[in-house]
Amino acid sequence: MGATDEAPARLRRALAHVAACSPQPDVLVLSGDLADHGLDAEYELAAELLSTVAIPLVACPGNHDVRARFVHHLGPAESVVDVGEHRLVALNSLVDAAEGERIDPGELSEDSLRLLDEALAAGRPTFVAVHHPPVDLHVDLMDPIKLTAPERLAAVFSRHDNVVAVLVGHAHTMAATTFAGVPVLVGGGLVSTVTTDAEDMPQIDYSQPPTIALHLVEDGHLVTHWRVV
Repeated sequence: MGATDEAPARLRRALAHVAACSPQPDVLVLSGDLADHGLDAEYELAAELLSTVAIPLVACPGNHDVRARFVHHLGPAESVVDVGEHRLVALNSLVDAAEGERIDPGELSEDSLRLLDEALAAGRPTFVAVHHPPVDLHVDLMDPIKLTAPERLAAVFSRHDNVVAVLVGHAHTMAATTFAGVPVLVGGGLVSTVTTDAEDMPQIDYSQPPTIALHLVEDGHLVTHWRVV
């Protein structure tokens, strides 16, 4: 919220699409940047729009967020949620900055990595949600500000074999890759799209429609559908 005048309407379109699904998804994940400038008014608007969501909702902060205000208006910056046989761990990769400033690269603290390690130890098939991708997406605008020290996250993954996928935001582009042998799925952008370096398009394109990702798991088989809404 706060990036463009159209942002609220674009979020409503995405939420309406999810609400119309039958059966309903088990959980809705927001992978960061709920506010553009981290202002109370932006979070108040986000909270108002998200109050219509009737299914469990999990959010983690992004580099545009301000953690204290995010938590005040929307809830914890990190969470562990069990959904049926699966587990969802949302981690905070936002690096806190002075008021009015922003630190774009992400970082996972020792406490965050410990939370993940303990959550994975239960053995449930687990999705990990974090704003910053831990691996290059070969987009010049985004790669320099991805997750720093990703080897620390890889070390946690190496101790467990139950990570289904990493769900990330930040890059504003629908994408799929792998990290430490685990799928990394980028949901796309609700307000703007970051294009690849090869495309003859604006680097940040506000004319592209909102996108979401629908993740389905059945019999241990993960399928992701990206949807323009």
